[in-house]
Amino acid sequence: MSTTKLYIVRHGETANNVEYRFIGCTDMPLNARGMAQARSLNQPFLKIGLDRIYSSPYQRTMMTAKEVQAGRSIDIIRDYGLCEINCGEWEGLNRPEIEARWPGMINLWQFEPDKLHMPGGETLKQVQDRAVRSFMNIIANERGNSIAIVSHMLTIQLIMARLFDISRNDVWRMTNLENTSITTMEVFDDNSFEIVKWGEDSHLPMDLRNTSVKIAGFTENEKPVFDVSSVKGRHMLPKL
Repeated sequence: MSTTKLYIVRHGETANNVEYRFIGCTDMPLNARGMAQARSLNQPFLKIGLDRIYSSPYQRTMMTAKEVQAGRSIDIIRDYGLCEINCGEWEGLNRPEIEARWPGMINLWQFEPDKLHMPGGETLKQVQDRAVRSFMNIIANERGNSIAIVSHMLTIQLIMARLFDISRNDVWRMTNLENTSITTMEVFDDNSFEIVKWGEDSHLPMDLRNTSVKIAGFTENEKPVFDVSSVKGRHMLPKL
């Protein structure tokens, strides 16, 4: 039985991450700290014989993907399905600015995100549908290979939510994804899969880790309800 190995990576830190601003489709590069985080991916990925890398096309993900590539001649394929949520008129804004223009709406983002439709942007369902479609296509096209996928926090969490049939409203109650964290997954010929590691950040030096994960609009520091211990064992891939 062949095994497809997937290494799902969140991009490094950006300036707007630091300021908790919404930068879904805003094409921001990594900041200096984010580049240092991305470079810390060199060593763990040099130990892995990757066949291909798939990445969201934005600067922050492509810069991270280059560090996963680590100087090797591995193709990096741009996949627009892996992009972060389009925040529409919220792009570039922080929580106080959004609250001033759309009173009360920002609370949906934190507490009932599946009910939110940012003005001019996407819903969580729209992001999940396109991201899961891309994810499943990658698996179908890369059977038996080792693949890295570089994407964004919410996009990755929405993929994981579909895999484990977790409500989109619980997206912030899942394992917190640090910048450049690695989620390792194995997929088998019968379409069963297993999560080996979820949001692993042991490759990061202590000075490049955050005491709490920075999410646009607020800080996530509560213990997750859904983590690797709660999804142990084999599961079946969802059908599109």
